[in-house]
Amino acid sequence: MVLSETWLTEAMDNCTLVFPEYTVTRKDRRGRSGGGVAILHRSSLSTELLTVPSAGSALETVWIRLTGRRQIIFGAIYRPPSGPVAPVIEDLHDQLAYVVSKEKPVYILGDTNFDVNQPAKTGVREYGQLLHDFSLHQLITTPTRPGPNPSLIDHMITNRPDLVSDPRVLVSNISDHDLIAASVAGVKSRHQPRTVTIRSTRHLSQDALCLDLLQADWTPVYQAETVAAKWDAWRSAWTPLIDRHMPVRQILTRHQPQPWLHDEDVAAAMEARDAARLDKERTPCEETEREFRIKRNAVKASQRRACSQYFLSSYRQSRSTTWKDIRRFLVSSSKPQPNSHSPADHQPGWLDRLNRYFADVGSTVAEELAAADTGEMLRPRPPRVISGAFSPRPATLPELSAALQRMSPSKACGDDGITIAMLRMTFPVIGPHILHARRSSGLGSAL
Repeated sequence: MVLSETWLTEAMDNCTLVFPEYTVTRKDRRGRSGGGVAILHRSSLSTELLTVPSAGSALETVWIRLTGRRQIIFGAIYRPPSGPVAPVIEDLHDQLAYVVSKEKPVYILGDTNFDVNQPAKTGVREYGQLLHDFSLHQLITTPTRPGPNPSLIDHMITNRPDLVSDPRVLVSNISDHDLIAASVAGVKSRHQPRTVTIRSTRHLSQDALCLDLLQADWTPVYQAETVAAKWDAWRSAWTPLIDRHMPVRQILTRHQPQPWLHDEDVAAAMEARDAARLDKERTPCEETEREFRIKRNAVKASQRRACSQYFLSSYRQSRSTTWKDIRRFLVSSSKPQPNSHSPADHQPGWLDRLNRYFADVGSTVAEELAAADTGEMLRPRPPRVISGAFSPRPATLPELSAALQRMSPSKACGDDGITIAMLRMTFPVIGPHILHARRSSGLGSAL
């Protein structure tokens, strides 16, 4: 997926962009709001960012290359509607020459603001001639920006049209541009589902589990001599019964949708927006265009209100739930990606200064230490002698139970597959056996 006019800035990290199982490659406009381009691709695809030479015009582009068995180059492009056209054409020429010279299939998508349906407009003929010189084909033939004066300014450009099927324009009610889409042979990557292992509690009877644990033979725990042997004996009695009552299952992880979109006001606003879109298409004029914009903006406002109300209600009910929802819906689980704009891009000599600092830091510190050396010997510090040593007393069963209750009721588990929730559920039965093993280890009071 290629995005133009992202309006992202350097202050916004990729971890705040929630696209589950997708990677974001972006280039933000510097110094001004608006603009910006980005490419989203499934994380299972192997890609690299291409450094394409640019003349520094107003043209905004970002390029990636699939590095798998079949290499393909994708580019996102955006040209601001204002500004001189000649530098943009020259810059685009240099970038196209670079990517086409790689002799790989190239696909470029984005908003060029060149309306190819009106060749008399400024720059359109030069733009068309440029594509012709590089044997590139623009595949979109239907206007992509509807309204009283429809225009075709969103383009899909390629040097391999034979690999593209069904180039089309899709109605979009969230923007004044419609979407362009196509299928490209050889790009699809088989999705590898992510699975997690859980203990199923669907048919769990807590009373039956505790009864079986009560009747289990825990004698080997008390007969074992070492702590490791006691722990192995404890797990030997515990594991078969837990596996019987709470069998291990693997489930596919699914990203939950934004729950506030189910709000009645949001649904009604979307319905009104879609109706206004149909009216605009049936009767294209300034009035229907203005009405559609009002309804579309009303949808965005209702979504923001519903999202705010959702988290406000969640915070009032349970603060821990609120933070879980924020991590799930508002913050990406992927690690932050480094910004594509390094300080070296706009600070001359930055790399040399960085290298010089690390090359000289050792000798600099040595000189400072030598200057501070007065030659005086440090006096030896006599050891401290104490009359007693720390000796923990054995914990009692009520103390062990209280410590367990103070722990977070997390369902996360370690390598042993045991969770705090499972221990709490069965503690009336297994508590004495746990206490015996911990007393033997000398850690009975650590809890």
